[in-house]
Amino acid sequence: MDDILWRLIQRLRPRIGWPQALLALVAAICPAFAAADSAIALPSGVFFWAGVVGLVVGMRGGQRTADEQPRSVRTIMRAVLWVLAVGIGLGAIFILAVGNALPPAGLLLQDAALRIGWIVAALRQSPNAGAPPLSRSWIFLADALPRAWRALLAAPAGGESGARLMLATSGVALTWAGALTLGWGLNRRRRLLGWGLPLLGALTLTSVLGAGSGVVLVLGLGALLLLAITTDFRRRAAHWERSGIDFSDELSKDVPIWGGAIIAGTLMVALLLPTWLDNPFALAVWHDVNTPSGLAVLERNIRLQQQRPAVADPSISKLPALQLGMSLEEAPPEEVALRVQLDTPLPATPWPHYWRARLFNLYNGREWSTNAHVGPLAPVAPAANAFPNAIVQTIADARSDRQIALGLADVIAISQPANAERLADGTLTALTGQQIGSQYRVLSRPQEFASPPTNSQPPDLSGYLVLPSNLPPRIHELARAITTNQVNTYDQALALESYLRALPYSYQVQPLPHGGDAVDQFLFDMRQGYCTYYASAMAVMARSLGIPARVASGYATGSYDPASKTYIVHEADAHAWPELYVSDRWLPFEPTPIRPLPGRVFAGAPQPFAGAPAPGQPFVGDPLLWLLALVVIGLLAAGGVWLGRQLRPVPLVTQVQRDLERRGRHANIAWPAGATLQEYGALLEPQLNDVAALHELIGLIEQARYSGHALNDAEQRRLRAAGQQVGAKLRRK
Repeated sequence: MDDILWRLIQRLRPRIGWPQALLALVAAICPAFAAADSAIALPSGVFFWAGVVGLVVGMRGGQRTADEQPRSVRTIMRAVLWVLAVGIGLGAIFILAVGNALPPAGLLLQDAALRIGWIVAALRQSPNAGAPPLSRSWIFLADALPRAWRALLAAPAGGESGARLMLATSGVALTWAGALTLGWGLNRRRRLLGWGLPLLGALTLTSVLGAGSGVVLVLGLGALLLLAITTDFRRRAAHWERSGIDFSDELSKDVPIWGGAIIAGTLMVALLLPTWLDNPFALAVWHDVNTPSGLAVLERNIRLQQQRPAVADPSISKLPALQLGMSLEEAPPEEVALRVQLDTPLPATPWPHYWRARLFNLYNGREWSTNAHVGPLAPVAPAANAFPNAIVQTIADARSDRQIALGLADVIAISQPANAERLADGTLTALTGQQIGSQYRVLSRPQEFASPPTNSQPPDLSGYLVLPSNLPPRIHELARAITTNQVNTYDQALALESYLRALPYSYQVQPLPHGGDAVDQFLFDMRQGYCTYYASAMAVMARSLGIPARVASGYATGSYDPASKTYIVHEADAHAWPELYVSDRWLPFEPTPIRPLPGRVFAGAPQPFAGAPAPGQPFVGDPLLWLLALVVIGLLAAGGVWLGRQLRPVPLVTQVQRDLERRGRHANIAWPAGATLQEYGALLEPQLNDVAALHELIGLIEQARYSGHALNDAEQRRLRAAGQQVGAKLRRK
């Protein structure tokens, strides 16, 4: 096992050696560190992969064997694949850097599952196979790529966001190009002072214009200089060996040590020089010159129009906002929060039921709030026959904080005094009060049984369509791709719900970045979370499609005890969910995957009306285009595997010795186990009339293997000629 591991390490060893490879890797990822240190939130991950992948592709593209002919088929195929890799990589990095225009992984996986299912059904000749499913990922790209291009064209006049976009695009492109040229120059053993300039330019651009510190710039410059010194020494040492010039092996250690020390000292002096304010060098350099402050500082200094402070309204709700990333549980999960007694169980409908506490209609990218007004609500004794479909609940509230009453939505009346928080359209968002008791009765009417508006004037729902002005456009592009083949608002809502339920549920979430959007981070970066993320994502995507939406919080129904006719609700049932306005009423949906989903087919449920058809969709393509794409990808992968069978080129000495063994085996003289090269040559001599070529061949092989010095060009030509001559004689035999 140890031998296998050692062979694997030897095969993975880069041609230029581990020290040079590590120095090149440090230099290639320095722009990513500069992006992470930037004051304008550059995409450091894109910079990192641009540097690493560009370096690997450049090193692989610059690799060639010692005897490889310039116009061989292998060389041409490698050049073609290298150009394709450069183009594809540059295009992908451009899309990532310009506008986050790639579809999320969840959409890609769901599209792949649908496509595979359709292929399996078609191969089985199933009558339910139907037409191939539309690729929602292509539809997403059809919207995202033009949007990204328009954003890039408008970047010069786009303020701070435009400056960030220009710097990200140019910095990533330069990092990719610089890493490519550095890798190419390393494997071709060129002088790196020139081949490393593009990468140094990318690092300088990102550090200076990104308003970051100069430490990363100094680190990258030092790595490039040390790499140039060590590789140049290796070139000189190889030239000395070919020329027969004797030199000490200690130089290979002294050069990087002393060169690194001199570089570190020089860069440290350059870094600290401006801090010594009264020295003549600093006064001469910095007296009349302002240090570049970066685009971020320039953009922050732009004078913005002063907005008048909002006038405080004492009647506005003072309840806290619903922050994404915060748990809704107020006590240990196993504690009982509510006991809700009903005369009959809740009716079975295609929509879930909840004990609702609050409604939220305002989203700012990080939290939900409400602008509801507070007013007194007189107590009313609930009656079960007050109106059709009325439900009376007797609630035993065991929560320690009973500032908000709960009930089945929509609550019509409560048995004790409370304050009603209502929006401008009359919607009840919460029942509050300092004297909410531990037991109260609530009268509700399930939302799905609400009567449609009776007047001809449709209700004003514009307040449920408001989105932040800086909402990332790819959220709307994703929503449009998910609902591409849906013809009414209800089907669109179900499509959004189905997509979100396919994402994994997790309590481990990332902190929100400064200035970022929580829904955008959930959909495209985390792709997992808990109920507040799922509810917010569905509401925001629905609003982007023109469907009025809001977010509610409270509790799931819990478990039902038939003996006591009571729903027992625990703190683990604390929940948030979206409500969308479809079929002339507000309906709850359940995008959180760990919550059960009711059946969507129910005879007694009100049916949504058929809304306006969705706008025309772009041409996606037929299965032949998909098949062609898969064939092209397969051919490229096969070519890459064929070219990568040997991670390191086979030396000429090894090739000649293997050919000698193969020719001898064809002449019925196999190499005995344990025999030396000289002993095997003695077995071959009787088969040859002239053994001079064989002796020269054996001597050159032993010189290359045991002398410690590589063969020069003349000796390699003699080795190749002697091998061909011996092979021809053995072939004639």
